[in-house]
Parts: sequence; C-alpha cells; structure tokens
Amino acid sequence: MKNTILIILLLSYSLTNAQIKARVSENNRKLTWIGKASVGNYAPQGTLEIMSGEIIYTSEEIQQLNLVINMKSLEQENTQLQNHLLEKDFFYVKKFPVATFVQTEAVKLENGYAIISGNMTIRGKTQTENIIIQINSNKDGVTITFEHKMDRTRYGVNHNSPSIFKKIKENAIADEFLLKGNIKFIE
Repeated sequence: MKNTILIILLLSYSLTNAQIKARVSENNRKLTWIGKASVGNYAPQGTLEIMSGEIIYTSEEIQQLNLVINMKSLEQENTQLQNHLLEKDFFYVKKFPVATFVQTEAVKLENGYAIISGNMTIRGKTQTENIIIQINSNKDGVTITFEHKMDRTRYGVNHNSPSIFKKIKENAIADEFLLKGNIKFIE
C-alpha cells in the first residue's frame, strides 16, 4: 500500500512538472514600443513583430525563452518618423534586420512571475536584460506578459541622446524606451 501511494505521488509530481516546449503562435506576436522626448510630453509609440520564438517550461520554472524580432516590421503612424527609425540614425534595419533575446539561465516561477535574464541583441550589440514577466498557462498554451524599460544607447542607438550629446536641448530623445508585450505560445 505504501509503495502504491509513493508511486502515485511520484507520477503526479512528474506529470505536473513535465517539460513543455511551445512556439510563438500566429496570433499575439506583436510587441509595443513607446519612446519619449527628453523635454515635453511627446511619446511616440508603435509596434514590432516577433518572427519566431520558443519557450521550454514546467509548472515550476522557465528553462528557455528565445525570441527573434523582425526589425523591418517596425511601425509607427507617422510615416516620416517610421522611416527615420528604420535608418542608420536609429535601428539601421537594412544592416540589422533582426533583434534577438536569448534566456541565459533557467528561472523559478513564483506565483506566476519570474525575472528572466537574457542576452538581447540589437544593431549587432548584445547586452544583458533582466525582464520581469508574468506567465499564464491554460489548455491553449502559455502567455507571457511584460513591460520593460531599455536604454537604447547601450545598443548604439545614440541619435539625439541627451546623455551623449550634452548640448542638445529641444530635440533630445530620452535614452530609455518601453518595450511591452503579451506573447502567446502554443505547443
């Protein structure tokens, strides 16, 4: 009897802690970015699309998360601004058409949240980012939600940066921008 109970407990633990591998779904693959003028309230925003991505997780941890972002998909309602963001001054998508995020170590989930540490590569420059995420899973897959501030100058995106160009005033663009997403993964 004791052996039967032990086997049932071990089976239920292994079933709830099974490793699941999922890919980014065709829906919910857009990211939103929000920039900001260094002076005033101007805060343009737009979207980017994830080309591909994969997550490997259990009920207790996220073991791997990889994303490839199509930088050519960058959209903004002001066509002139959008075109400028695609050029050398900003993301230079002709030379660097993708950005990537690769998780560097497994992390434990605590009440559906985790801080994922990984290598973000933009414009060929790789920096470590620590992103707080919320993860929700159901029968249809898993969804990761996040809002993360990033410093664009760490990736060589220096155009009109007040920390690099000290004398710039009214046309200064804040170094930090917000990247947020609600990404769905399916098995």
